[in-house]
Amino acid sequence: MNQQEILNRTSIINVKNKLNLNEVCSFGDTIYVNCPFCYSENGDMKLNVSNNSYVCKKCEAKGYSIGLYARLKLKSNKEAFKELISLEPEINFEYTPTTYNNRKNEDELDIVYRELLRNLKLEDRHYKKLISYGFTNADIKNIGFKTIPLNESKKIEICKKLIKNGYELQGTPGFYQNANFKWTFKSHSGIFVPVINNNTIIGLRIHLDKKYNANTTDIWFSSKNEYNGSKAKNEFMILRPEGFNIQLVSNNNKQDVIIATEMILAHKLHSIYKNEIVIGIPNIISKSETIRLASLVNIDNVYLVMDFHTMSNSAVSAIENLYDYLGKDKIINLLSFNQGEIPEVIKDRFNIGEIKQNIA
Repeated sequence: MNQQEILNRTSIINVKNKLNLNEVCSFGDTIYVNCPFCYSENGDMKLNVSNNSYVCKKCEAKGYSIGLYARLKLKSNKEAFKELISLEPEINFEYTPTTYNNRKNEDELDIVYRELLRNLKLEDRHYKKLISYGFTNADIKNIGFKTIPLNESKKIEICKKLIKNGYELQGTPGFYQNANFKWTFKSHSGIFVPVINNNTIIGLRIHLDKKYNANTTDIWFSSKNEYNGSKAKNEFMILRPEGFNIQLVSNNNKQDVIIATEMILAHKLHSIYKNEIVIGIPNIISKSETIRLASLVNIDNVYLVMDFHTMSNSAVSAIENLYDYLGKDKIINLLSFNQGEIPEVIKDRFNIGEIKQNIA
């Protein structure tokens, strides 16, 4: 199946037709339909043809075409993608987005990254490292940590398999074509750490075996300077309480949240405090990213847990931006000296009874 056929079958237009969404009106690249989530009959859901997105102005449901199909069919993004490309499209023209975005949307990234991780293993040395950080066997399996392969032939073979199974790699940060025009991906000695929002993998963070420049221990899986490569966005990760499915922006109750510098520390905190909102941020966060974060969470107090390397090398801008846009009086600064160490203040504030012991 060629790329045009995949575009046709995963387009928001085809998804609208497959789901029999009631179209109220359309203007240019925008189609207004009745929302299937809040059952609005006023065309409150807007479908954007140019980037395959949807958003309801009433209930604030939002996402992309594959995720919309997945939610209404009660499937995973991967299952929805496979079903959509297996069915004839219900559009009477060749679908071409009016704007080209080199980076895939979040639903598409989720599909490719999950399939990549499914084809990788976690080596014993990395398993032991994660155990030393305090993760359990179940944590390691559920989060999806994997060892990054360094062998070029192995990486090319994995990419061939992904492409053969219908996964388009162009526009996926981390993947690129080498000097022989073969698809491969960037690799560093370390562990892939899934960056998750709304149960969707929106990026991969690399937890390095050895420090990068400026003593950084974590970097993005990105291929911005490579042929047909794509740049990773500087995302943050929101891990919600189990069973908590509503949009954060719709939650009017003020709440205390835990913010952790680096995703692996955020995963560790959430593995213990499953009933709390834990936010993972990269070691550098800009003003615009902080503003977006502040708009998503109705915060009472922030317990900012910083890993040692971020604190000692790049925390100043992150702390200043958090102070500016979340309020200095709301932030309690804490430090985790060893990877995964839980500060006593967190244990006292978020009481869960028996705490997993960290043996790092």
